[in-house]
Amino acid sequence: MLVRLRFPLLVLGVVALVAYWPWVRNQWDRLTKPKSGLDAAVSLDTEYWCPMCPGVLSEWPAKCPVCHMALVRRKKGEPVALPDGVVARMQFTPYRVQLAGIRTAPAEFRPLAWEATCGGRLEGDPLSVRIHVPLAGLAAVRPGLMVDVESETHPGQTFKARVRLAGDEVNPETQTFVARLAVEDPQRELRPGLFVTVRLRVPVAQVDANARLARDEWRDRTAADLALRSLLAFAGPTPGLESLLEAACQSTLRGSGLTLSVPAGAVIDTGERKVVFVERGPGMFDGLEVTLGRRCGDYYPVLRGLAPGDRVVTAGAFLLDAETRLNPALAAAYFGAAARPTPAAPVGAPSSDDERLIARQKLCPVTDEPLGSMGAPVKLVVEGRTVFICCKGCERELRAGAKKYLAKVPK
Repeated sequence: MLVRLRFPLLVLGVVALVAYWPWVRNQWDRLTKPKSGLDAAVSLDTEYWCPMCPGVLSEWPAKCPVCHMALVRRKKGEPVALPDGVVARMQFTPYRVQLAGIRTAPAEFRPLAWEATCGGRLEGDPLSVRIHVPLAGLAAVRPGLMVDVESETHPGQTFKARVRLAGDEVNPETQTFVARLAVEDPQRELRPGLFVTVRLRVPVAQVDANARLARDEWRDRTAADLALRSLLAFAGPTPGLESLLEAACQSTLRGSGLTLSVPAGAVIDTGERKVVFVERGPGMFDGLEVTLGRRCGDYYPVLRGLAPGDRVVTAGAFLLDAETRLNPALAAAYFGAAARPTPAAPVGAPSSDDERLIARQKLCPVTDEPLGSMGAPVKLVVEGRTVFICCKGCERELRAGAKKYLAKVPK
């Protein structure tokens, strides 16, 4: 009998081994791998991840190979708040990345400049010209700036001029301001009364407002770096040295007229903010809120939110943005990322009284989710009491079980 049943028993054993293989492997790992207290009590629903490098995952306690931080234990799928500035996080398989045609390019330093062309007539014996500059050049056009002047009487020849006076008053009708230039004409080839074309070109890196924002960004990043290294006692280079070196390099590049920039196709403008998607790992993309300057040709200067070398999505960014809007749960599920607020139930800005009620209530009585996690809280009056819910979809259930849910709302 045993001889006849040996093949069915063998097949049955193989099927059982395949079916219970995760359990068998887990038990084997428990017996063979060293344990160290609570952190070694690994189960099938537990994983270890790096808050600084979300793409790093492990089934066992370890250190991140990128930033050398100790991995943090969590349950698989456990929601974790996104870092500051990150509005969404998406993970695509290599097939979906290829199918969607997603391409990336690094944020690089480029010679971006604000340019404008103005016209005016030459005046006076020492030649000068009065021009009306668009409002966009208010922060760029300053006394001492050298510009090019051209005249139809001397085709192909360019004269230099220096900005002598830049007015601060803006014409509300034309949205321009007046600037007066002194024209250099050592050969006395030009005459008063001639119409000339003035070409303004100011490197974005030399605009005072942009340089100030760059300094503020470096200051904040350095402070955060110092605080993090002090807390973690990170064994590496002198705290803050990397930020200082980076600031020195960027200052040198700005002095050469170069500005950190991203292609215009990488920017998603929602009207309220500008977002770019950065590749953080194979197929993993973070939506970052950024501060950008005025568009210069096919590029935007980056004032805040990105670092040199960050790979931004240049093709397929609109697909990623649409994915996070149409399916917010997908963006919230991977790596425990929290979903960004969506305009599912807009109600306008709450009053100060409503804000106090929202802060006191904290949770939606129907879903027990934090108010604001699904967009602006929805205000209702049920049985004479004011109550807030996380979204419009909870209203029907709230009214059907009013007593049950109102008992959970603080009075």
